[in-house]
Amino acid sequence: MPGSIKIDDGSGNYTILTNAGSLGSDKTITIPNETATLATTNGITEADQWRLTANITSDTDITSNLARPNGTAESYFGTGMTESSGIFTFPSSGYWLVTFTATSTAVNDSYNQFSIHTSSNSGTDYDEITETYNGSGSGTAGGTSTISVLLDITDASTHRVKFRVASLSGSTVRGDANENSTNMTFLRLGDT
Repeated sequence: MPGSIKIDDGSGNYTILTNAGSLGSDKTITIPNETATLATTNGITEADQWRLTANITSDTDITSNLARPNGTAESYFGTGMTESSGIFTFPSSGYWLVTFTATSTAVNDSYNQFSIHTSSNSGTDYDEITETYNGSGSGTAGGTSTISVLLDITDASTHRVKFRVASLSGSTVRGDANENSTNMTFLRLGDT
């Protein structure tokens, strides 16, 4: 049952205990001649994941065949990222952890390259901010590589992120509509 308890320590200082409102909602308290709103802290407020659903065999920005996982218990939390032609837009400002995991085979290729690129001017210019490699100098090899970066997204209306695969001569980056062979994960960690 919603309710509150107001405790006066005799000096005009009040302690308010309440179970009013829903869990996670802001609480408003009133103290004589003062009013304040206490914001709740819910930890991570955004978590989203996307996967590559079809193989890639040539050097390219990843611009298509992207979807959110939809298997048993797979979901996203919060508003979620917006994706258009491989360009991801953040739903809100804040500190974001962005992770890119790619699975590939390398056939007679020295390496496969995977990278994350960001833009702060609505996608006009992109900078490569992190990259990783896998493969070998000869034969068939490959594996799974993961890279991540912590971004300070100060303006969600202009910041963008995209992903690139390169050095694939004869290699395949694995996409799968049913599992996360190659995927991107976005976690909002807190306010900027």
